[in-house]
Amino acid sequence: MKKIILILLIIYTALGAKTITATYKVGFGIFGKIGTAKAILNIKKDGTYHISIKAVATGFAKVLSGGRMESYESDGKIIDGLLVPDIYKGVTKKHGKTSIKIYYILHKKRVVDVLKIRIKDSKESKSREKLKYYADNDILSLFFNIKHYLNNFSFKGEKILHAVGANKKDGKVNIIAPTGKKLEYLKSFLAKKEGHFLIVFINQKIFSSKRGELYLDLNDEGICTKAILKDVILFGDIRGELVDLKYE
Repeated sequence: MKKIILILLIIYTALGAKTITATYKVGFGIFGKIGTAKAILNIKKDGTYHISIKAVATGFAKVLSGGRMESYESDGKIIDGLLVPDIYKGVTKKHGKTSIKIYYILHKKRVVDVLKIRIKDSKESKSREKLKYYADNDILSLFFNIKHYLNNFSFKGEKILHAVGANKKDGKVNIIAPTGKKLEYLKSFLAKKEGHFLIVFINQKIFSSKRGELYLDLNDEGICTKAILKDVILFGDIRGELVDLKYE
């Protein structure tokens, strides 16, 4: 179940609604369904936002992963229609252990401070450090902003962007909007005919997928309807599929 939430990060939307909730089921090769994930975007009246994503292992995967649960949150401001994060937080729980990372993105100083908290047997330890790079997005805000970076999906080719929570070295994320034979292959592989198709490299190891290569299909609103994590050794691809979407 490690970092399975990264499959589901591509959940975009226009900022018209106050709250949007998307629920996904996740399957892994021969194991079938191994988890569920829920993503919520809340736009507040004071011009701030809150994103939360939570993934939980289910069934056999829950036993194998020690009841693994992962959650991620992003808080910040809305500036010129874009989400600009101030705090990004990740929490992982398994086998009675809790790991928490809180990233403070200091835009004026172009610095990212990280607070790490580990809890085991009711004992807590803390440490602080600075990231080796600065990014004006975290991995959640980046994908909520993706329509802006891709010119409302009119862009074709490759974009290199950066986000806190991606590659540990520099935060690099490669986003490819394919054309021609590559686009037709992607449509066939995802078994989808309509939508906006992307290939995304998170550039960090997820399961046994060295670069974290994601194949994605988005609808016209920019909401991901299907996602596949490629080249996971032994067990095949990991698939995430939208099963419920609510606007409030």
